[in-house]
Amino acid sequence: MDEQSDYQKYRGKCKEMSEIAVASDPTLTLVRGHYHCPIWGEQAHWWTKRADGTIFDPTKDQFPSKGIGEYVEFDGSVKCSNCGKQGSEEDFDTSHGHYVFCSGECYAHFVGVPYD
Repeated sequence: MDEQSDYQKYRGKCKEMSEIAVASDPTLTLVRGHYHCPIWGEQAHWWTKRADGTIFDPTKDQFPSKGIGEYVEFDGSVKCSNCGKQGSEEDFDTSHGHYVFCSGECYAHFVGVPYD
């Protein structure tokens, strides 16, 4: 029998499984942020928390540390991938995958094209 590893079973399903948990238990709150795995380092992640602040992470087993690392909630701030300027996610261009830019000029400089 070919069983899926925990990584295969849970990786990439953080938001989906957390939303299912919240739908099943409305006392849970959906949380977006980073999980700091002691083995893999910082990982973008979704999880839930209870009213008392305790964490329920339905996909924690995807990590080799199984959820004993640190959970850090996203505070809405981002840093430009080119110049390092800090700002609000809603004020920056976040449409470039893992890269964020504060302006078209910074994007152009980052990818190496002239900016007019």
